[in-house]
Amino acid sequence: SKQWYQRRVRALDFSFKNLATLSDSLEEEPRKGTKLKNMTLQEGYTELVTAVRYNNNSLSELGDLSPTMSALVFQPSAISWLDFSFNELTTLDKVLLEFGNLTTLYLHGNHICSLAEVKKLSGLPLLRTLTLHGNPIENQEGYRHFVLSTLPSLKQLDFSSVTKQNQRDAENWKKLCSKKMKLGKKKAAE
Repeated sequence: SKQWYQRRVRALDFSFKNLATLSDSLEEEPRKGTKLKNMTLQEGYTELVTAVRYNNNSLSELGDLSPTMSALVFQPSAISWLDFSFNELTTLDKVLLEFGNLTTLYLHGNHICSLAEVKKLSGLPLLRTLTLHGNPIENQEGYRHFVLSTLPSLKQLDFSSVTKQNQRDAENWKKLCSKKMKLGKKKAAE
């Protein structure tokens, strides 16, 4: 009988490749010699990729993430860490929700303008680390409170630990904003 061996590898690294789309990485060699799906070292041997880096490229959307990962790695569902920092992203694609084991997501240094984009990440129950600094949304009033109240399971935001006090403040902020919105709607109706 054949024995299957798996080992965890460093990140599958496509950073600094001038990629315009994720599918462009299908034509590129990753950094640091990671073996791709079609390049097994010996029969029955695979590398389990759990982290993928696409930082410092020119990506403007993530719609082809799922088919690209399926083409590159043996078990896309094992991916727990994605780095899309320093790209051209303005929105977040719900395709990220297909990666249910995602614990770490780097999105800093992009062009995300709307806090509503953060709500799309609420379907990632294991997400613990998120970076969004360097995006226009970080300048919006209540940015940190909004993110923490929308994603209460975060343990780190923008490379800063989330304390219990931060969590309480975010929850109180959310309650206060809800009351203000209800009062505003009530006044508008009068």
